[in-house]
Amino acid sequence: MGHILTFVILFLVSMMVPCISNPVSFYKLSLQWPPSACSSGKMKCPNPLPPPYNQMLTIHGIWPQDVNDEPLDPYDPLHPCTPVPPPDRKNLRTLLKPIYQQLNTYWPDLKNPLDTFANEIFWGHEWDFHGKCSDYPTDPLKYFDSAVKIRVGLPDFGLKSGDKKTAGQVITLVSGFVHATPEIACNRNITTRVIQLWEIRLCYGRPSPQGLIQHIRDCPSKFTGSCKNAQNTVTIP
Repeated sequence: MGHILTFVILFLVSMMVPCISNPVSFYKLSLQWPPSACSSGKMKCPNPLPPPYNQMLTIHGIWPQDVNDEPLDPYDPLHPCTPVPPPDRKNLRTLLKPIYQQLNTYWPDLKNPLDTFANEIFWGHEWDFHGKCSDYPTDPLKYFDSAVKIRVGLPDFGLKSGDKKTAGQVITLVSGFVHATPEIACNRNITTRVIQLWEIRLCYGRPSPQGLIQHIRDCPSKFTGSCKNAQNTVTIP
């Protein structure tokens, strides 16, 4: 009887203690080429896209990944990944005020990139699905600022509308700038069905305590989506 009681107590205690499942192994910064993201049929964007979004890489997200290169599950209050509840998305406008303008420039919602309210909804989605279980569950400013600071320090890698390259050439081009192997994501144009360069994803190690995400590393996978190998020809619309 005593053993059964002990087991029950331990079980109940284990249910009360929050635990982190699928802990962060690394981060993946996803930079999207807006004309490709907007021509796949998966989102409705302004046509034409307003400058500068027709000719620049924008942030899609910065995602904590597990050791198997899978995104961590979104925050679940019933099974929290952190012992302290993260700030609610409704507070992001105030918490992100120091970088608000940069976020509007580099991290827009492509469905309506000049609408700050739409952008805030997009950031809230990214916070709920990726930020709350990152290394910054109580500090959205550091989470978003990590992505912004990386993006501000990067070029557009010489990408130009109308160019055609192999997926391998894109890898070589990007790695020449960042000195690490990226992941290339491709999609297909909904009308022409040609393969397009959709996203360039850069991988980063976990930050030091109180620091920002900044230490680049090779990505585990080189190609995803419609890109299957280095020989695939990709269009940059």
